[in-house]
Amino acid sequence: MKRLACAAVFKRFGNRNVMTPLRESEIALVKAATRNPLELRSRRDFRAALEQALHHVLVALHVEDRFGALRSQISEDRWFRALEQAWERLEPPARLQSWQELLDRLIRISYASRPYCLRCGECCRGGSPSLHEEDKDLWSQGLLSPRELYTLRPGEPVHMNVEGRLGSLPEELVKIRQRPEIGHCIFYQEEEKACRIYEHRPLQCRVQACWDPGPFEELWRAGKLSRRHLVQDDQEMLELLGAHDERCSPEKLGAAVGAWHESGSEAAIQQILDQLRYDTALRSLVQERLGLGEDELEFYFGRPLIRIVRAYGFRVERDGNGTYRLVRDT
Repeated sequence: MKRLACAAVFKRFGNRNVMTPLRESEIALVKAATRNPLELRSRRDFRAALEQALHHVLVALHVEDRFGALRSQISEDRWFRALEQAWERLEPPARLQSWQELLDRLIRISYASRPYCLRCGECCRGGSPSLHEEDKDLWSQGLLSPRELYTLRPGEPVHMNVEGRLGSLPEELVKIRQRPEIGHCIFYQEEEKACRIYEHRPLQCRVQACWDPGPFEELWRAGKLSRRHLVQDDQEMLELLGAHDERCSPEKLGAAVGAWHESGSEAAIQQILDQLRYDTALRSLVQERLGLGEDELEFYFGRPLIRIVRAYGFRVERDGNGTYRLVRDT
């Protein structure tokens, strides 16, 4: 079940940035810079490939003018010099491992060469921030509203960039919405390369520094803002959130899908469908009763389970009578 689910999760949500775009950026830089180290036969080949990799990284960071200075710095670095001296003697597995470490070191050195923001927009185009407890005033002052937020609930299958792996989200996240298809933060203005709420941007944006991930990673371990923090004075909504999470949480959906993979039973399918029906019906009822828009529903109740279930390789079809049917999504 886990192998099947992970493959489907990567297919559906591999580009969803739940945490910081930094890790995604590093991966992209490595891909851009990588040559096959097994083709580098001599120390001369090694030096040429290292310089090419450094050039790729600096171009991606928009600081290609640092090439000469960093090449000189690297030529005097003890670790790089030792690797160059040993390169021709290394076995293929050791070459692969050493080349990956070399790329990681190049990226760190390159980031450290520009400890300031270039306003390239990479972090804003790569995703949107999650909110922390310190951001609550943005809500209470009306600077952020349900239309501009959405919720990822515990148990949702996601790509967790800080940890660099696929998995189930361990805690609730309230995030600023992203533009459909392209994934940019909704407040990012492409032409101006600027943030529409820069003076009131969330804490995560304030500590984000692509050249130094330390402060962000420390913040990520701190308390997150949840829906219940924001609607704590709305007793009716709190009760609705509780009922919804109790009946059809992503964790329960994942468990039901797991049970189906283990048994293949009709009862497990019905359990999945029951959760999908309840989720859809409650959203429809709340939308009619409270006059909420579709975008607001994704803040209060998270993403619809009908969308989440696709991460597990299913899609939902409805016939003319409104009956749900699960179909394997190929």
